[in-house]
Amino acid sequence: MKQYLSWFQVIAVSSTSYLPLIFWFFPRIAVEHAGLDALWAVLGVVIVGVMTGWVIGLNNERFPNITGADMTRAIWGKWIGTAVDMLYFPVYLSFNALCVFFFVVVLNSFLPNTPLPVLIVVMCLVAARGAWLGIESLARVASIVHPFTWLGIVVIFLVLLFQAHRLWIPHTVTSWTNIINGIYHLYPLYFGFNIVLMLNPYYQHKKRQSVWYPIISAIAGGVIIVIVSLAVILNLGWEATKDISFSLPFAIQLLRLTGSPVERVGILIIIVATAFTVLFVSNAIWGLSTLTARIFNMSDDKYKWFTSPVAILTMIVACSFRSEQQGFQFLDKYLVPLSWVVVLGEPLLKWIIAVLRGLRTEPVPSERKET
Repeated sequence: MKQYLSWFQVIAVSSTSYLPLIFWFFPRIAVEHAGLDALWAVLGVVIVGVMTGWVIGLNNERFPNITGADMTRAIWGKWIGTAVDMLYFPVYLSFNALCVFFFVVVLNSFLPNTPLPVLIVVMCLVAARGAWLGIESLARVASIVHPFTWLGIVVIFLVLLFQAHRLWIPHTVTSWTNIINGIYHLYPLYFGFNIVLMLNPYYQHKKRQSVWYPIISAIAGGVIIVIVSLAVILNLGWEATKDISFSLPFAIQLLRLTGSPVERVGILIIIVATAFTVLFVSNAIWGLSTLTARIFNMSDDKYKWFTSPVAILTMIVACSFRSEQQGFQFLDKYLVPLSWVVVLGEPLLKWIIAVLRGLRTEPVPSERKET
């Protein structure tokens, strides 16, 4: 049996498996694509994110003792299921690499003399070591890093929010088309969420309880998304938010806690964000390594065989992005539409087919109810 993780650790690992892809500039994306309806688009994507958590939870409860890769085979059959799993690999590899690239671009503004490839290599090496230690170790770290990160972001951006000169929050909708367009481009915030499917056999499933784990994670992430978007847009304004590539780090620099031991809060946030992002990349490398093991019909415990190759490929792909603009173009052209397919569409279709065909796996013996 692989029931190693507590409910809190499952939520923590889930919550450190998404957000970083566009987190540093998502307010710009919201304003750019939704205009004055940006905050409505943010609220809309949070609702879709909670729905995504619900769909993922339903899949896990229907197949409580197998990984997401095995679910695919159980539903689509051996050959089609394996092909679908193989298609996941390049998508998630490029997603993880782009997350690394965007973060080191932000980090480079604080370490301007350090070449980007050096930051990428160091970050991937540390993340690979975390992935090598396994999901139990990652869960323990996540149970510490995520609460501190969540609380720190909420508190700091609430202070920044109430520092704004005017709390002008639009309360009417100007264009539903803009809102839908904004939601469509903001959804990559949840890219990586379905790593929860790979966690499935590593925690105990309890009736009417464990299905809530990814939902609670999505709600917690949604709180951060709403507060950060409000703080950034109301401090910078709609036009400035749209014109600044990485609007979130810029907004952070507006906050100074005079008299506080740490007046430059931006540095503190970067330190916390670095820990969160390294953990995020570790989760992704572990998930891809486990997926690869299952593709080759090896036990998911054999993930270590593939940790180093996945980390090296992540470095190579991350280093292949030559500029922020190239990264933004790759995001818009490929990862935005793919996020809807792999994060929501494919899990939803799996669950619908499983229900229609009556497919499910039996719970492990310790989970069977006494009769």
